[in-house]
Amino acid sequence: MTSSPPSRRRWLRFAASIGTLTVLLALAALAFWHYWLRWPAGAGPAGPPVDRAAFAREWTDGEVFLVGLGDSVTAGFGARPGYSYFDRLIRNPPEEFPEMQGVCLSAVFPRLRFTNLAVNGSTSLHHVRSQLPKLPRQPTNVLGLVVITTGGNDLIHNYGRTPPAESAMYGATLAEARPWIESFRTRLNGMVATITNAFPGAATSSSATSTIRPTAWATSTGRACRGGRMG
Repeated sequence: MTSSPPSRRRWLRFAASIGTLTVLLALAALAFWHYWLRWPAGAGPAGPPVDRAAFAREWTDGEVFLVGLGDSVTAGFGARPGYSYFDRLIRNPPEEFPEMQGVCLSAVFPRLRFTNLAVNGSTSLHHVRSQLPKLPRQPTNVLGLVVITTGGNDLIHNYGRTPPAESAMYGATLAEARPWIESFRTRLNGMVATITNAFPGAATSSSATSTIRPTAWATSTGRACRGGRMG
């Protein structure tokens, strides 16, 4: 048996490399189509029109402190600087949605301060232990606006890499999760109390929290700590 000439072997290796590269590119294109192009994408505002008349005047000339707490939703994971929902509360991007220009907190609160303490991947335990201690008590003349997203990562961590546990309930049965659900309820009430105490003048919070019910996942929003009259 005679061996193939060196030039033929080189050609075969080259052809095999080209074939492998072609297959990899085809798989990448298929993955891009499946995970990106296949799913429909919406356009335009995410909600109904906002009455601009409410933003035509200042709501208060007092000091207002906007605080972001929670996980990647509030941290703005995946969004460019200035394009997260927290950033949009302060000021809308200038090149988007002309009808929304000026419909933001900076338009009605001339003395608005803000800080975003949210951290990607954090759980409700992290929010209590690491974020709330960074929220200092404010003077009585400061109105607090607090937005928080919490509980979502408690449900999906650690993606099956570890056994189910509190704040990492992925794969847990409802029976296993019940005590952790009650702990989360207690923890959430404690967060609200801590936020309220940080703003002895007035504070309002809006929360997006994930909870377990016997038949479904549910989302609750808009929990008020203490009402402050504005304007």
